[in-house]
Amino acid sequence: MRYLAVLTLALGTLFTGAVFAGQGHPILTPLEPKATGGAYTNYLMSQSEFAKKSGFDAKTFQLVSLAAAVGMKCEYCILAHSGMAKKAGATDEQIKTVVMMAANVAINSTVLYGNQYDINALRKMFGK
Repeated sequence: MRYLAVLTLALGTLFTGAVFAGQGHPILTPLEPKATGGAYTNYLMSQSEFAKKSGFDAKTFQLVSLAAAVGMKCEYCILAHSGMAKKAGATDEQIKTVVMMAANVAINSTVLYGNQYDINALRKMFGK
């Protein structure tokens, strides 16, 4: 259980710029090519401020991020955002629900795209 708590704390700080202010991100900054001139690190370091100003509470922000991660099928992001969502108070049931919501979007998208459904008909249906 202690291992899980340490892992959750580590995940919770994975993308939090304030924790690493002035140092860059300990995982992602070393992966940044010099050609970017530090622009990627600057972007990373601004993410905690973006989250604060997003209009979402921390739990909702992480659940939305988890849904995006599931849609992208990024195991790194799924691991991080699941941990951060739990740290922010998300329940296992909420996490399962977000994963199912992402799956529903993916399957419907696949059915529409694979059958080449008329996008203009869909726009008309939704008043766009």
